[in-house]
Amino acid sequence: MQDAPMTLGPDPKCRAASLRQIAAASRSARLAGSDTVYVFRYNDVQPLLHDSRLGGIGLHAFDQLGIDSGPLRDWYSGLMCTSEGLTHHGLRHLVAQAFSPVSAERLRQHTARIAIEAVRPLIDEGGGDLVTATRDIPMRVLCQLLGVPSALVPEFVRWIDDLSAVFGCMTAEQTAGAAAALDPLLHCIGDIVAERAARPSDDVISALLAAELDGRMLTRSETIATTLDLLVGGHDTTASQIGCSLFALLQRADVMRLMLSDPDLLASIVTETVRLEPSMDGVLRAVVSAIDVCGDTMQPGSLVMLCTLTANRDGSVWQEPDEFVPDRTVRTPTPRLLTFGAGAHYCLGTALATMTLTETIREVVTHMPVLLADPDKIEWTSSLGRSPVCLPVAI
Repeated sequence: MQDAPMTLGPDPKCRAASLRQIAAASRSARLAGSDTVYVFRYNDVQPLLHDSRLGGIGLHAFDQLGIDSGPLRDWYSGLMCTSEGLTHHGLRHLVAQAFSPVSAERLRQHTARIAIEAVRPLIDEGGGDLVTATRDIPMRVLCQLLGVPSALVPEFVRWIDDLSAVFGCMTAEQTAGAAAALDPLLHCIGDIVAERAARPSDDVISALLAAELDGRMLTRSETIATTLDLLVGGHDTTASQIGCSLFALLQRADVMRLMLSDPDLLASIVTETVRLEPSMDGVLRAVVSAIDVCGDTMQPGSLVMLCTLTANRDGSVWQEPDEFVPDRTVRTPTPRLLTFGAGAHYCLGTALATMTLTETIREVVTHMPVLLADPDKIEWTSSLGRSPVCLPVAI
């Protein structure tokens, strides 16, 4: 472990660069002023993602902030990411029946149309901001999948942007914003769930209501909470990754031209953008029982950040780790990308997020946009995931 505790500033771009710099010299490091240890290397991160001695972070952030009661805590405490054991397994199994790769694949053509509609104004105007143009695509896809009316998308984006703060380290202002967003979201989703219970349709909310495991079905309140969880978890992370992936591609016109000339490389190129420019730093886990982490014995209650951002550039397992290799994932052998986690808490939305990202990139690259700003001067922001604030382009 790094001898001195590390300090990470608030700027998302600088934080990513700092993590990579520290990872080059250390297997792990303790975050200054906290009980969180960051683990950087692929061969450490991968097994820890599967280790049952590490679990979800539960209500740690709420406890740290002194939020010991209230609707926000009540909702958060019932989610998949805050439950463990049989409760987590049962809830995850029921959700997986409805939120499947097959469900995501059925939406591919619809997602492509959404992407076309989102990019069209930029084509008509000869350019514009790609971040703004693509920001709502994941929410529109999620709402279509779940069965939420498309007219609610603008309001849902605004509310869920506020609610997303609960998955990070909230300030007092963010806590108030999240609490204010929760009530209208639960009310709207509750109405939709009640309607689907009376008149089932071909959507995930109807499927959640019908899902069953050993005679166990989701209650009405669990269906509402889970639907909101899927919306929060799937919106910002995917929208942020779209921004990160486009940032990576806009600096590589040769890769965009290759994608157009060889469409079979699309999936590999999209994966490479996620590896090189991920929106998420890693996967946060809580120690459930004493465990050795890179030579340091950690006790229950402490936190471990499994830093996939650095693990996916670890030169001991990746060839040319800092280079963009368009055909990397069609090579044999290729390490497994760790961005979406692994083990009991592997992201159920991986297939949907990847499909949405792929179709958005496919549409944008078709028009060969040209970045009009110095990449080093672009500002970054962070909610659940980090992303460029703006990507001005000419088309």
